[in-house]
Amino acid sequence: MTECFKFPAELTIYEVQETFNEVKSYITDKECVSFDFSETTEVDSAGLQLIIWVVYHSQKIGLKIDTISTNELIEKRCEKLGVGMSASQND
Repeated sequence: MTECFKFPAELTIYEVQETFNEVKSYITDKECVSFDFSETTEVDSAGLQLIIWVVYHSQKIGLKIDTISTNELIEKRCEKLGVGMSASQND
């Protein structure tokens, strides 16, 4: 089972830099990753940019995304932007 990176409850401009550094460290030297956004209840445009970057960057560098756990807030915001959040995009 893949170790999962759990995103904070608040993913706004105030937390993005620290979370960005943590997620970069998490994906280093991994072949398979999992992301958990399910407890993120506050997100702004900076947070959405980070979410999009995390998913697409992982795919771009060839990491297999095992699972992506989301919640209704994240799904609705990504849907409005036309961004898919399915882990199966790597298959």
